[in-house]
Amino acid sequence: MTEIIKDTQYYLELFVTDSNGEPVTGLTVSYVLYKCSDNSTVSSGSLTDVGNGVYQSNYTFSTLGQYRVIYNTPSGYTDEIETINVVEQAAQSSALERILGLCQENYRIFNQQYNRDMNLIGATIRIYANASDVDTNTNPIAEYEMTAQFQARTPKMQDYRVKRIF
Repeated sequence: MTEIIKDTQYYLELFVTDSNGEPVTGLTVSYVLYKCSDNSTVSSGSLTDVGNGVYQSNYTFSTLGQYRVIYNTPSGYTDEIETINVVEQAAQSSALERILGLCQENYRIFNQQYNRDMNLIGATIRIYANASDVDTNTNPIAEYEMTAQFQARTPKMQDYRVKRIF
């Protein structure tokens, strides 16, 4: 399901290929947009062939809710369906989820490495969408590599880095 913000122009797009997986151009492709709550038709029209098997139109969603787009292709090609959720503002974005994770919400540290003075000099950090995933170590949102350097034989940190791996 695609989530978009209300009053945002959205591109309805379909990629059409033949039985060999090659892009097909020159077709007449249409769409029908339905409101899922009552299955009412909101809009319909044709998609424009923009080349290389891509057909496109656009629509601005001005009402909150869940919508279904049915893409109709000529006989011999597969019709497609897409679900779109229109919201007032974006739900928690992946960037915000990463920020919350790094603020130690649903956060876990693995593979700790220590120097001879027992200072933490390296680790893997994973963040998760919920507490259950933390406990089972499943579905991480992102993974980071933490490294630190200390002055010789002191607990004074000289450098600290956290790099996103995925």
